[in-house]
Amino acid sequence: MTQLLDLRKVIGGIVLTILWICCFLFIPSTLVIDWVGDGSVTTNFKIVVVFIGLLVIVFYHIFYPSRPETTKLSLTSVLSVIWLALILFYPFKDPNNQASGTVAFFTLVGGLAVSLLWVYYFSDEAVTS
Repeated sequence: MTQLLDLRKVIGGIVLTILWICCFLFIPSTLVIDWVGDGSVTTNFKIVVVFIGLLVIVFYHIFYPSRPETTKLSLTSVLSVIWLALILFYPFKDPNNQASGTVAFFTLVGGLAVSLLWVYYFSDEAVTS
């Protein structure tokens, strides 16, 4: 008897990823954490929240009990959502952005990786019993 994929893990991973992307979009870069209270030791709040969100996504996929195929499908879905968000929200045409060409190149390479991963799941040999 074949086991069905646990779609709760896939949907949970997508929801966590959308919340993580919202951290990039809605938290201003000007917020800082003042660790001491006098302004001598500060950290960018956005970086801290994004790092914690990334850790939550990674630990979610590590510790949520499921089949390896389900984890791979969930990570592929997460990568697809991140790739689409990068395409939609990154300021490629901003004249002050010096790294737009580099980010565009790696976005294209990431698109190739996303398409190859989805070809794996849409092929007939992807899920075995």
